[in-house]
Amino acid sequence: MKKNIKFILRFFVTLSLISYLLIKVDFDKLWDILSEVNIFLFFISSFLYIVSSYISTLRWKLFISSNADITLNRLFSLYMIGCFFNIFLPGIMGGDVIKIILMRKKTGLKEAISSVFLERYMGFLALLILGISFFVIFYKKMSESWTIYLIPTIFIIFLLGTVFLYFLGRISLLKDLREYIFKTGRKLFLQAFFYSLFVQILVMISVHIVFWSLNISINFYEIVIYLPIIIILTTLPISISGLGVREWGFVVFFGGAIGYEKALAVSLLWFFSVALASVVGGLEYLKFKDFIDMQDKQ
Repeated sequence: MKKNIKFILRFFVTLSLISYLLIKVDFDKLWDILSEVNIFLFFISSFLYIVSSYISTLRWKLFISSNADITLNRLFSLYMIGCFFNIFLPGIMGGDVIKIILMRKKTGLKEAISSVFLERYMGFLALLILGISFFVIFYKKMSESWTIYLIPTIFIIFLLGTVFLYFLGRISLLKDLREYIFKTGRKLFLQAFFYSLFVQILVMISVHIVFWSLNISINFYEIVIYLPIIIILTTLPISISGLGVREWGFVVFFGGAIGYEKALAVSLLWFFSVALASVVGGLEYLKFKDFIDMQDKQ
């Protein structure tokens, strides 16, 4: 019953946001814009997503003990499988659950959860630090709007959430995670952070290339400031695969400058480029699905 209610709520959010887009966007014009896409640049954007996923795998491996019997190539397969399931599951973190399920037989459940959490956390940390840094540098060049204050607001909430989890971890079930973090060591965290910066810059470049593929001129600093907000919003399990949330974000943050139809076109093409790259994960799942005893998930 509870699952049905959650699905209905997500479906309602998705439908509401799509309805908003239907009002704002001229879909004949949208189709004309999409029909002029530069396919070569589109595929480059998709390829960069695969490259960023490989670097994310290197980051993930830092948080997995050397005793775990798993190669980097197999770990990359698991990462791409998670990306593939992100296309269908709520938010863009549903694939993390899949990665935990696949990893737990190799590392144990606690390490699987901790390593996936830290890998994701470092990604968010780098994403928000890039966003807030560019906000401080280019603040005076941004158009005066309530939207530009979202990135510092989210950054502050993220820091407060980190402090909250730190102290909560001393008295709750998060204690294992807290101990795992301290065991990891400062050097690995620093290395993971630099991997994360590289990953997020590649993601932002790939989005910029999507703009180029539609012959749309946009300042790169605007992407760095607004994209973290869009990514974090799509992370929330409030819609189906982030559908509607992502598109709404692009229309709200970029639509005023380039037009609603172009903003929606960029959002859709970015999603399609990610989905295309994630097909690799689907193929890997078919190849390695014997890696996990599916009955063990019941």
